[in-house]
Amino acid sequence: MIDKNMMRIILILAICGFVGCASNRNVLLVKQIESTNPVVLRMKKDKSSIFSLSYPLSFKVKKNDDRDIYYAENSYLFHNEGLSSGTAGCYLMTDDEDNSLTSSYKVFNGYTLYIIDKNDTIKEWMSAYYKKMMDEHKDTIHVPLKEFNSNFGYIIDNFFEGDSICLHFHDHKRWHDIPLRVSFN
Repeated sequence: MIDKNMMRIILILAICGFVGCASNRNVLLVKQIESTNPVVLRMKKDKSSIFSLSYPLSFKVKKNDDRDIYYAENSYLFHNEGLSSGTAGCYLMTDDEDNSLTSSYKVFNGYTLYIIDKNDTIKEWMSAYYKKMMDEHKDTIHVPLKEFNSNFGYIIDNFFEGDSICLHFHDHKRWHDIPLRVSFN
């Protein structure tokens, strides 16, 4: 039997298959792009393990319409609910903090937050970074994205792959929801 959250993921993936990366009237174009930001690892307060992993995400968005459209929020669906950080799973923003869209692509950067302190497999894979953090007396460490992706493909493939995001835009009259499967490469 399929549980409620699995059904939501299947529904969003089905919508992605029918809609693609454009809204129903081709009002918006959204593309995920490679982020230039690092992966951020944060230690628990008691320093017993790495508590969280913030994975960078970037999207470029443009409107194909004269309406005043802006980015409002997103809904992030974790494939592995045990890593979910709850309602603050993902945030995105622009460099100028203006969420209004234009006819040119605008980049939205952000992070999705994974809570990893209860996952023994991920903690084992992160043990070298935990040791480095302890040796350097740091509670936060930044790992270049390319380094993380090349060294931790197992974590991505087994714990992150399958995540989805639905970006919510508004034109002051109605919502434009763009569901996407998140890419980690």
